[in-house]
Amino acid sequence: MITATTAHADILAALHGAVFPEEPWDGPSFASLLAQPGMTGLIDPAGGFLLVRMVADEAEIITLGVVPKRQGIGRALLTAGLARARAAGVQTIHLEVAASNTAARALYESFGFTQTRMRQNYYIHGGDALILSLSLSG
Repeated sequence: MITATTAHADILAALHGAVFPEEPWDGPSFASLLAQPGMTGLIDPAGGFLLVRMVADEAEIITLGVVPKRQGIGRALLTAGLARARAAGVQTIHLEVAASNTAARALYESFGFTQTRMRQNYYIHGGDALILSLSLSG
């Protein structure tokens, strides 16, 4: 895993565009995110990325994406991100995932994330977002 910095913004944008072509983020957006306090990013050279924002004892997964699917990259990124969050004293971590993204939902559920809410018509294409949370304490 590589710790992402603002110098990696264009790499992250290219990966994000490959994973989310309907809503790609550009390099300046990633640079701005990575410059924020509490933001940490990881890049898997095999083709994946993760951004997590940590504030006090809570964190939010901002984005997680994998180009070659079903290679264990998402699981490795999530494992590393959760370890960083625990080490930083995070007690609860949240994320949003498309209700239609069954592969991502299965990954998160395998880590113990549970649905806490739903946002209807959240995405640009009209899809719903599920809000998932995981307690890291205990």
